[in-house]
Amino acid sequence: MIAETIAGLGAVKTAFEIAKTVKDMDNSVDRNLAVINLQNEILSAQAAQAALVNRIGDLEKDLARFETWESEKKRYELEQLPPGIFAYRVKAGMENGEPPHKICANCYNKNTKSLLHNLGSGNGLTQWKCHSCGFAEHSGHFNPPNINRSGSWMA
Repeated sequence: MIAETIAGLGAVKTAFEIAKTVKDMDNSVDRNLAVINLQNEILSAQAAQAALVNRIGDLEKDLARFETWESEKKRYELEQLPPGIFAYRVKAGMENGEPPHKICANCYNKNTKSLLHNLGSGNGLTQWKCHSCGFAEHSGHFNPPNINRSGSWMA
């Protein structure tokens, strides 16, 4: 961005110097050549200005995304699921009409909101999956199924 600014200022300075020279020229060929050079410098300055305007627009968009994420992430708190899996859950009272949910800690730390999907529960375990980063893990405590070992098939 600094380089574009310096290039733009250099082009404006050169254009100004050419314009001062043109007013004192008597030879029409030299004057026409100077006018062409002046036009080229003006175009260079305009191109540098356009690049700066685009860069400012990109920075403003980045800032808006950052500010939006900063306010969004305040809605969540870190939660540890057994046996040591971390996720962010929406704080009570901060649901904004959304159902209670959890988001991926990996994605959260990369400034992205990605829901953790509950793929089902069984035997005391819940299977979680993040479709953005691929995180997949079970939480909970395994409860072995009850198996009848009495020896009777009719028990």
